[in-house]
Amino acid sequence: MDKCMACAACELECRDGSIYVYDNMAYAINEEVCTRCARCYNACPVDAIVRIPNEAAV
Repeated sequence: MDKCMACAACELECRDGSIYVYDNMAYAINEEVCTRCARCYNACPVDAIVRIPNEAAV
């Protein structure tokens, strides 16, 4: 989250509604809602998202 520049690219790509504004300065991911599809990960221009693979898909 330190790299996040609050550009909203991740939020726009999220189909699960799991991304939200955190502390008015960055975006965060609600891990309970996230399906780990990687759309936000691929959309982030500054690599601020660390990917945790979806174990169900492995």
